[in-house]
Amino acid sequence: MATLINIGENNMSTIETYKQEIEKELNLALEKLVELKTKIRSLSDVERLDFIKDVESLETMANEMRARVKEINVEMENSWEQIKGDVDSSLITINEGFERLNRSLV
Repeated sequence: MATLINIGENNMSTIETYKQEIEKELNLALEKLVELKTKIRSLSDVERLDFIKDVESLETMANEMRARVKEINVEMENSWEQIKGDVDSSLITINEGFERLNRSLV
């Protein structure tokens, strides 16, 4: 039977796996861009101009994606702190409630 801790661990594992996969894909994209730039250097000036815009566009998209991944990491950290604080506060309230009831029943 899954507990809340297990469910949380599975979700974090999925999130971490996703982030790792995205990082791999971004690194691969950057490697491909380097390869394309190398190939383009051997073209004539006219041909090079046709390809440079496309390569620059891909590079911009990859950089924007990397920035979004960083934003996700920051947001996750902020969300985690908020969620952890809320759960900790709830646990304190629950424990205080149990203590109060136990004192009343003695």
